[in-house]
Amino acid sequence: MTDIVRKSLAELVGTYIFVLFGPGSVVAFMAAFNQTLNPSTLFFSAITFGLGISIGIMAVANISGGHVNPAVTIALFVAGRFPGKYVIQYIVAQLIGAVLASASVGLLFGYNVANLVQFGATVPGIRGPWIAFFGELVMTFFFLWTIMGVTSRTKNTAIIALTIGIYVSIMIFMLGTISGGSINPARSFGPAVLSGILFKGQFYQWIYWVAPIIGGSLGALAYKYMYRETTRIHYEPVP
Repeated sequence: MTDIVRKSLAELVGTYIFVLFGPGSVVAFMAAFNQTLNPSTLFFSAITFGLGISIGIMAVANISGGHVNPAVTIALFVAGRFPGKYVIQYIVAQLIGAVLASASVGLLFGYNVANLVQFGATVPGIRGPWIAFFGELVMTFFFLWTIMGVTSRTKNTAIIALTIGIYVSIMIFMLGTISGGSINPARSFGPAVLSGILFKGQFYQWIYWVAPIIGGSLGALAYKYMYRETTRIHYEPVP
């Protein structure tokens, strides 16, 4: 097995774990248990999302780096921390993992039940699409700043995963009613595919690609500028 195949499969597995636990918890709390969005369900979903991303990262970080997010992969490439020849393979693997996880949620709870909440899909909330866009952009900006910062200071996978998990939980509290709280195109893509809303304009799924990619790339570049980081491995050859 070539190195890129092994790394891509790891990204698929890590993203699968996150989407299974994250959006899957939305289906469990709000559809299967007949709950509405309230402080209690938002709290439990936020905690589950944070734990899900932490577990997904810890499961595969030593193989692939544990991006489990196309916006992270692109931002790290833009900042010079990730070789360009891996970018497409990582993103494809992440999207496949997200779709497989959403399909598993449908199998576990039943399609009709899962589709009551669109498989945990992210859609603009009470403040409309442009505020949702702004929220996703800002939160992904600081998400990448956080990732760049913590990975610059430690190589301990558990600390990195815990820090990212805490950030994601706080982000869900902040954006849960605004945008659904994505900051991850793959996390939004899987549920959107299974629920059939991906290309329906009224659900504004483009927001969950454009805002995280722009916000994440700007956040990574801002961190690099502020800390005078000179890393540049864009053209590292693929083994």
